[in-house]
Amino acid sequence: MNYKILDNSPIKLSNLEIEVDELLTALQNTNRKFEEIYFETKKLKLDIFSIIDFRNLSGIVGEAFAKELAHLNKKLAKNPSLDGYPDLVQISTPEMKSYFDSCEYEDFKKFKYGGVEVKNTFGTKKSNSDLLVGEQRINYINRKLDWKAHHRETNFLIALLSDYINGVPKIVALCYSDNLIPEDWQKKQNPKVGSAMTSFSTIEKSGVAKLKQGIKICINDQKYLDFLTKE
Repeated sequence: MNYKILDNSPIKLSNLEIEVDELLTALQNTNRKFEEIYFETKKLKLDIFSIIDFRNLSGIVGEAFAKELAHLNKKLAKNPSLDGYPDLVQISTPEMKSYFDSCEYEDFKKFKYGGVEVKNTFGTKKSNSDLLVGEQRINYINRKLDWKAHHRETNFLIALLSDYINGVPKIVALCYSDNLIPEDWQKKQNPKVGSAMTSFSTIEKSGVAKLKQGIKICINDQKYLDFLTKE
């Protein structure tokens, strides 16, 4: 898969920068691993991606990318808490690293030195669209993408768009914004009592617009480029 760099400027946090080359490499490494999983499980006569719950699969893609990026940029660390914020935390100074090493569960819920969030979406299919599991989705999803976060304060967001390419889930685009505000997120939805689900907030159109303005990488395919860059 060939990718087009649309914005080569780095992501700047308070104490580190993430170069676009690092983002692209993490993206490609993630895609390569999903491709390997697809073909290895095919040998077992099992299409693993056809039986994983779609919502969980979207989260797995984001988590895998975050881990790859932390592996490439040693000033970042994957937040070890599933409820932690942000997904990738800054450990770019000895003080930050020492604090990270001493953190307990509650400390990771809102890591005091911040970092960057990573969220993925496959998009929501349009009404009356018939899509089978594993089919390419780009022509059948709503233009308003549906990135979700746990709260309305989410900012410094790497937003991924994924799709099925020849049956394999792959990241096809990467957007970034560091100017999201609470009003760019819908009112937080809380789970029903007894539910295992967590609370979430879906991004508003205003937030989607900011992220599309910050698109950095896209598969070099006009369908995807038009979807993300044209109204």
